[in-house]
Amino acid sequence: MADIPEDRIESPSEVALLYSGGVDSTLAACVLARSFGKIHLNTFERPGFMAMDNPAEHAARLKARFPDREFIHRRIDAGRFYEAVDSPDPGLGRLGTGLMALNTCGHCKAALHWRNLIFCLQNGVKYAADGAVVGAEEFAEQNPRILMPALLELYASFGVTLLHPVYREGLNTEEALHEFGIIEDPRVKMTAKDKQVVCSQQVLFAMMMRVILSRKTFAEYEVQARDYLAAKLARASALTREYVEHPGERTRLSELLD
Repeated sequence: MADIPEDRIESPSEVALLYSGGVDSTLAACVLARSFGKIHLNTFERPGFMAMDNPAEHAARLKARFPDREFIHRRIDAGRFYEAVDSPDPGLGRLGTGLMALNTCGHCKAALHWRNLIFCLQNGVKYAADGAVVGAEEFAEQNPRILMPALLELYASFGVTLLHPVYREGLNTEEALHEFGIIEDPRVKMTAKDKQVVCSQQVLFAMMMRVILSRKTFAEYEVQARDYLAAKLARASALTREYVEHPGERTRLSELLD
């Protein structure tokens, strides 16, 4: 695996990975197994997600491939978090109007990272990770000019470090996962062998992108999406801060967790 640097982090014990079961997040789990003894494979569910049983197959293969590591696969309901992010926010003003309100993928990943942060805070986990890859810049959480910096800041503001284990130039995640022995065929994306959770709402995001890019450059889209989604995350951060500073009290975030 010469194409993936041997990242070493001093004495961490646990990491919470956003785990869709697909090639990228499964390869991220393999890389994390080099440095962490316990990897939480957090598969989030919400209305609109399908094939929720898919990730369990690759989770089982990870456990067999790395018997000296503890992989804990769980499904976590993030539906209310998605609704909170997806809902119109009067405080956004002009940012919350128009086509950007259809940014379902941006809303989704902001919500799932938010829910993953709460998992970390509830369980004392100091590291989080995702399967972000180079070359998927249309997706906000995988674009260093849209959501990636804000997500790093969100986690860091609560004492958690967010890692991107497979965000490497020139990395072919399918071939790398095949080398690890997790998949039998080095070409599985968009086939029946792809064990990723399926989202029925990606079509809305694709339609939004088609219309936006008929009117703006991609760089202009990045600026608009960055400002819009950063404001969404700022709201999530404020609600999390209220939750952390008032333990045991009824807060908006505690209601989302009920």
